Amino acid sequence: MRANGRRRVLVATLMLLPVVLAACSAGGRKAGESSPVAATTPAATPGGTATASTVTAPMVKQEEARRVVTRLLATDDVLRAGGELRMALEIVRDGQAALTTAAYRANDMEPPRYGWGDPVLYVPRLDRAPYWFTAVVERRDGPAGRERGERRAGGSRSAVLTFMKENDESRWQLSFATLLYPGAEPPEVALDAEGYATALSTRDESVEISPQLMAPLHATVAEEGSQGFSAALIAPGEHTTGYSAEIAERKQQARHDGLNFDSIFGATKSPVFGLRTRDGGGFVQYAMTRTTTLSAKLPSAPWIAIPQDARWAAEQPAMAKEMRIIETHQYAAEVPAKGARKPAEVIAFDGAITRVSGK
Repeated sequence: MRANGRRRVLVATLMLLPVVLAACSAGGRKAGESSPVAATTPAATPGGTATASTVTAPMVKQEEARRVVTRLLATDDVLRAGGELRMALEIVRDGQAALTTAAYRANDMEPPRYGWGDPVLYVPRLDRAPYWFTAVVERRDGPAGRERGERRAGGSRSAVLTFMKENDESRWQLSFATLLYPGAEPPEVALDAEGYATALSTRDESVEISPQLMAPLHATVAEEGSQGFSAALIAPGEHTTGYSAEIAERKQQARHDGLNFDSIFGATKSPVFGLRTRDGGGFVQYAMTRTTTLSAKLPSAPWIAIPQDARWAAEQPAMAKEMRIIETHQYAAEVPAKGARKPAEVIAFDGAITRVSGK
């Protein structure tokens, strides 16, 4: 019965996918390739608006952005229902490619399915490629929630999705996705008279932390905790200073087990996206990797068991000498305006184990 159902879904997928990809245009970047810096709004000012002499017609209209969200999320659901990883990788890029692969392979090619609410769009007024925009959308767990529009306890989160198109000939792909913390709201994005947002340069210095520096500084806080040199720049929390406490605890346990433990964070080649907020700050989206390594202190040490949630990515259940687990993380942060004298606050996170290696 399951095989017949999956075949019916595959037929529907094959009929739908060319239509959607054509509607989103052709020539997208292959999944997993590195991306250029995201384009910024021309003549962006610290207040998030453009002067009368610099206002240009946006290359990406809000109507187009809404169609892209609707089509790609519908396609994603059909592909998930059919377990079609190869085709799913055609509509994603950057860090989202690794996370999509993990979602399929960690669930025996039956990835979780979601229902989606109406998107709130933040479309920058861009005049050149690469093109991108952000949507904040309610994500409901399970196909039943999708079909009936149900709101189930614990089954609904607000997702931050950013779509990107490399150039005029490329297709739209999902570059970035993360989940707002329960109860968190996205910051108020500055909009001009026509409802378009302002994209920040990755080197923008009108905010407390330039967008390109969020990942490196976040990595430092994660490793060094509240005693690190950048601790005052990023607010404490589970996914900032909390990592440092977790690492210390796991190092102690590893020593007890006769193992060496290390866990480091780093920036990635994925693009960084920034939108001006109404208070002059920024809504910044960025990716990081976390690499956790366990190694034997002595040749006589016991084999290192691979955690259950990572077994899908390994060829064997344990390693003799060393195990390395790589995670892909995606964050969104609210960064205050320069001179605000308050730290940036991480307000969204999503991530998964995306690779396992060892010997």
